[in-house]
Amino acid sequence: PRLHPYQGNKQPAPLILEDLNGNRFDLKDLQGQVVLVNFWATWCPPCVEEIPSLSRLVERMGGKRFKVVAVNIGESPQQIQQFLQSRPVNFDILLDRHGRSVRDWKVYAYPSNYLLDRQGQIQFSYRGALEWDAPTIIQTIEQLL
Repeated sequence: PRLHPYQGNKQPAPLILEDLNGNRFDLKDLQGQVVLVNFWATWCPPCVEEIPSLSRLVERMGGKRFKVVAVNIGESPQQIQQFLQSRPVNFDILLDRHGRSVRDWKVYAYPSNYLLDRQGQIQFSYRGALEWDAPTIIQTIEQLL
């Protein structure tokens, strides 16, 4: 599996959302880190399929300037919390309650993933489920660190 070099405007749309605890999140606050932005939903089988590999990736990258941010599409915090009881995660989940971020980021397939460099520019993207802890993926991410 390989990430695809991003062909669109590398400057991402703003991403300012609440997390599951009601805390405000702004993607700009993560500049200086490599960030994987994952758009997903609990009703999307490929999204659910890739969650364990996202958690393994976070573990593998522990201590490095890397972060996974999962943007949930239109589901309630209660739905997500119930889902997480059987599939716990070690990364932040943000709430795109009204689909504004999906629209602004031009997401048309789930899951959709964007890998941002330390300057906050989109360098790679991938639509569909992926084994995020595969050696080729980790190598690509490490090149951005």
